[in-house]
Amino acid sequence: MSEQEWYTNKELYEMMVDLSKGLETTNKELEKTQVMIREYNGLRARIDECEKKQRESVGKSVGNKDMWGYVVGAIGLISLIVSMIANY
Repeated sequence: MSEQEWYTNKELYEMMVDLSKGLETTNKELEKTQVMIREYNGLRARIDECEKKQRESVGKSVGNKDMWGYVVGAIGLISLIVSMIANY
């Protein structure tokens, strides 16, 4: 072994094997992360759709309450007109 060589061939080979194993582990973890991200994105889309439907439902119920207010007001106005006509 000369003075310029820092590592022996065996040491370099062992480092390459360790690096390869580390990369395999990293790739497995990356695959798991990608699956989790896909599942999260699907869940996020489903939640967004549910929130949209919930907002529409709340809007319809508020609209129905407003409609009943107009119906009650119209009935009151008609009864006022009928009572005014009946009193003359």
